[in-house]
Amino acid sequence: MTGKVKEMVSALFVAVAILAADSVRAEESRFSGFHLGAFAGVALIDSTVEFPATATHPSAKFVDQGGDGPIFGIRGGWGVMIGEQTYAGVESEFLVPYNVTSRLMALGVEYRARLRNEFGLYGRIGITPDRASLLYLRAGLTIPRQNFEVVQGGNAPGADWTLVPAIGLGAEGFVSRNLALRLDATYSVPSGANKMESWRVTAGVVWHFSTGGR
Repeated sequence: MTGKVKEMVSALFVAVAILAADSVRAEESRFSGFHLGAFAGVALIDSTVEFPATATHPSAKFVDQGGDGPIFGIRGGWGVMIGEQTYAGVESEFLVPYNVTSRLMALGVEYRARLRNEFGLYGRIGITPDRASLLYLRAGLTIPRQNFEVVQGGNAPGADWTLVPAIGLGAEGFVSRNLALRLDATYSVPSGANKMESWRVTAGVVWHFSTGGR
């Protein structure tokens, strides 16, 4: 009888250990799975106008630092815990600005650079100090749709899509089983045909479809 009791107690401890391990894994996987969210914030942009050297004047470069305005957007992605406290994932986002325009005077002519909208694809990697929060870095490629206008003469060429690198950091924390609040800061690097440098700070909500955690 004693041997059977010991076996039963041992089996009970094993079962409890398995359930506890499953519970920990479930809690640690709260950020695992798909997510969708919405956000709003502010964008600050700098535009650049460059003139090549000619026989009559040297090359010139003008940079404006005065464009800003509100932005609104949506994002979605997928991620997974790759360790006890390490997260990795991918996501895409689309944003629409409201009158985010940079203006500058160059050689007596006013130039305007306007951000129309933007689509980005990012990779995220981060750590979870606890099971309900995430601190992360993200990097990827974003495509700002820009409209450059020369006010003098009424020249307003169509908006162009340009592919540029972007980096950022952020934090996310659960406020309920599936709903989290999120804060991001992102910087887009001017590259190639893109003459618009931008900083963005956004806050939003994220819905996680994972059923893990409490």
